Amino acid sequence: MTPPTTGEPIPLSLSHEEAWVAHAALVDAGEAAADAGDDAPPQCRPIRRIERGRPLAPRGAALLRDALVDYLGDAPVRDRAPGRELLRRVDEAVESESESESPSTS
Repeated sequence: MTPPTTGEPIPLSLSHEEAWVAHAALVDAGEAAADAGDDAPPQCRPIRRIERGRPLAPRGAALLRDALVDYLGDAPVRDRAPGRELLRRVDEAVESESESESPSTS
């Protein structure tokens, strides 16, 4: 799925556990991208924004969603519940953003 590139920033209020899972998922995804030859994995930008408590751009939220999907398959047990909750919220936010960008058919 192609992440959206425009739109309003998506605020996420993360618990400590959710922030930890988001960070772990994005680091894993960034390492995989680097191993595949990407010199500047795009997953780095959402990590910095999450660490600073700043809203994510729609593209960053989509990257987080994709990273969480990959991460949660083999995540440690302690990360699964907060990760699933975060994935649910991020997915809703990304889908909502995608719907607001779609041209209406009247």
